[in-house]
Amino acid sequence: MAEQLPPEILARGDLLKLGAAAGLGFAALPLVQPAVPRARVARTPVPLALAPLPGVLDVYINEGYLKMVDDTLVYHRGFGSRPTDIDDENPSLCMEPTVITKDNEVVPSRSYPIGAPLPPRGTPTPVGPDPANPGQYLIRRNYWASYFPQRTVIAELGSTVCLRVQNRLNKPHTLTVFEAGPDGADLTTGAIAPDSVATLEFPCPPPGTYIFADPTNAPVERVLGLFGVLVVMDPEHQWDIAEDGATFERQWVWICHAIEPRWASMEASGQTVNPTQTRAVPRYFTLNGRSGFESLAITFNEDLNLASEEETLISGYPRQVDVRQFGEGTEAGTLRGGQLVRLVNPGIVWHQMHFHGNHIWTVRRDNVDWPRHDGFVDAKGHVVVQQWEDVVELEAMQRKDCIIPIKRPPDAIDPVWFARTTDWVYPMHCHAEPSQTAAGGLYPGGLVAHWTLKGPNPGATQ
Repeated sequence: MAEQLPPEILARGDLLKLGAAAGLGFAALPLVQPAVPRARVARTPVPLALAPLPGVLDVYINEGYLKMVDDTLVYHRGFGSRPTDIDDENPSLCMEPTVITKDNEVVPSRSYPIGAPLPPRGTPTPVGPDPANPGQYLIRRNYWASYFPQRTVIAELGSTVCLRVQNRLNKPHTLTVFEAGPDGADLTTGAIAPDSVATLEFPCPPPGTYIFADPTNAPVERVLGLFGVLVVMDPEHQWDIAEDGATFERQWVWICHAIEPRWASMEASGQTVNPTQTRAVPRYFTLNGRSGFESLAITFNEDLNLASEEETLISGYPRQVDVRQFGEGTEAGTLRGGQLVRLVNPGIVWHQMHFHGNHIWTVRRDNVDWPRHDGFVDAKGHVVVQQWEDVVELEAMQRKDCIIPIKRPPDAIDPVWFARTTDWVYPMHCHAEPSQTAAGGLYPGGLVAHWTLKGPNPGATQ
């Protein structure tokens, strides 16, 4: 289980949990300068990569500086795919997406299922118009691959996950996969000494979404960037959350993060942050590693825009959705369901993910299926039952699986719906207002995205 963050750690904890009604940002916060190491402990770099081994995924604990949305450089640590040092201009601080097959092959891949057709710019195209529902489409079933962001490992049920971890830093670090062991136990390498290697090998856990991170001095190391996501898929049910679970057209992984530059600056200078004394006031917020105009794919960098569209910005063609079963279509080989969004929060800020245009349907929390009937109120006062939600609350270290329906918005009257000629684009933003900002008031420069209901596409065949 994730550690309970003492309330005094968050200097403005109440602010971070407030919804949009608060109307507050970080404009009053003092400016934070780029983190610059001042008194680093001398050490000998370990320049060589580990010799590859069959069935083994190599992970490197690196450090370096990443550019924020306002061009500030902030010190980070991370689980990388290649060895780099602190002065590298392109440090490897996020693992590249990788698939571990049921045959224990380790395959670098941004998409899954391997070999499935790639949706153009991330958008699956339909079979063709739905004759029974004008303006809507028949959606391909069990056809399209999904793109995954950095920090994601996809493992197939039946595989053995083998992580070989090299600690390239001058303090001990750990890699722990939370709740992936028997009876939900954590699996860990234990402390890895500087310039040392440890191996963590375990049977693939049940289908679901798992967080791995460094729990050392929690939550400091994961705030600095030492975290990632393990997605487990059943190879016999590659378009289902799990066997007998909801079916989807394609899936998306949204990884939320909050960055605290003061903690980063202290650690970069050789200090050790005491999170109860130096309270967290995050200054940057990311979704799949990007903020603001970068996560919205409106930059001058077309490669960056394309990656955001493929990995983050949900899109699809409208279809007639039946929430009673989220699967079968009226035509053979078609789908009545929507798309799956795996919301993952390895950070310390509670988020309130709000989708405009359509509500979304929450089906799972922390790999536990929510009931369709006979719901209940949990110990924290949350209603636990599958339902339409306008805002999905996402606590620290929590994961939620939701279906976004990609359907005609309920308030789109016929004259408007049948007159449309272009895509309809709807924002997604966090109702905890500080996460929309960056650098003390750059709005919207934080955790934002959008989703697109594609415009008319008569005669689509791919």
